[in-house]
Amino acid sequence: IIEQASSTATARYKASLVKGKIFADLTGGAGVDTHAFTARFERGICIDRDPKAAALLEHNLQLLSPKPIEVHTAAAEELIKDMPPADMIYIDPQRRNDQKKGLFRISDCAPNILALLPMLQRKTDLVMLKTSPMLDITQAIKDLQHVREVHIVQWRGECKEVLYLIDFTNAASEDKAPHIVVDLDDEGAISKRHQFTKSQEETPAPLGLPEDYLYEPGPAFQKAGGFNSLAHEFEFRKLHKHTHLYTSKTLNTDFPGRHFKIINTLPINRKSLTFDKANLTIRNFPGDVAALRKKLKLREGGEDYLFACTLMDEQKILLHVRKENI
Repeated sequence: IIEQASSTATARYKASLVKGKIFADLTGGAGVDTHAFTARFERGICIDRDPKAAALLEHNLQLLSPKPIEVHTAAAEELIKDMPPADMIYIDPQRRNDQKKGLFRISDCAPNILALLPMLQRKTDLVMLKTSPMLDITQAIKDLQHVREVHIVQWRGECKEVLYLIDFTNAASEDKAPHIVVDLDDEGAISKRHQFTKSQEETPAPLGLPEDYLYEPGPAFQKAGGFNSLAHEFEFRKLHKHTHLYTSKTLNTDFPGRHFKIINTLPINRKSLTFDKANLTIRNFPGDVAALRKKLKLREGGEDYLFACTLMDEQKILLHVRKENI
């Protein structure tokens, strides 16, 4: 049920980005995205290469969609050759090898969008590509070449997907392509948003020592990499160039992430702690959470939070913080 809610929220957001007369979904799947697009288009084409999945998809869409949707059993690479032009083509490729770990490239997915690009360009001006958050955004923009903008989507505290709008008539340069980061509510509406470009991100953030409040960006906002632009937008200071935590004297609850009241700055040793239970996070700090938790003899949980991090003066410390009841 939670996954379905996630799919519905993100599908509604995707649909809000596009509109036209006809769309094509080349990777139908469960049909949640296809159904959402029907609110923005007059008709659609949807395919799935698995006959049983395609049959179920056709049955469900006939019941749910007020708009006509053609459902085909075919591979995207085959259907696209004969399909009519569309105002938008949507593709959600799957990884070829589920055993691969870490970052992967678009060419590791099926269908291979890079191989399809010339054919797609003959059928549409606009392609929406959905990828896993694991994909490297900078590399993807370089590989795709025609990216107009990138959307990094967060729902219920998780980075769910990254969307690339590939516009063959109005692409942006790599350093000017907008990175639009959103946090969605359960209806797919935007609750928090941040936008930046690679060129804007080149302006360094101001640095500062811990003040009264600490801020940690949400997962999608960390994935997007707009750490300097976040500091400039909210007029915060970063604790270190490579420590993606922010501080301020006054509380700003509009920040897209968690905010805490700073209680104390502590040295990295057990004697400095007056409690034996805390939520521990590492940012720009050597080692891992498990090893540090063992060293500090800390149990997990409770109202206290510790951030092990490096400050602007290269000092490595523990920040003792607590959530604000707001």
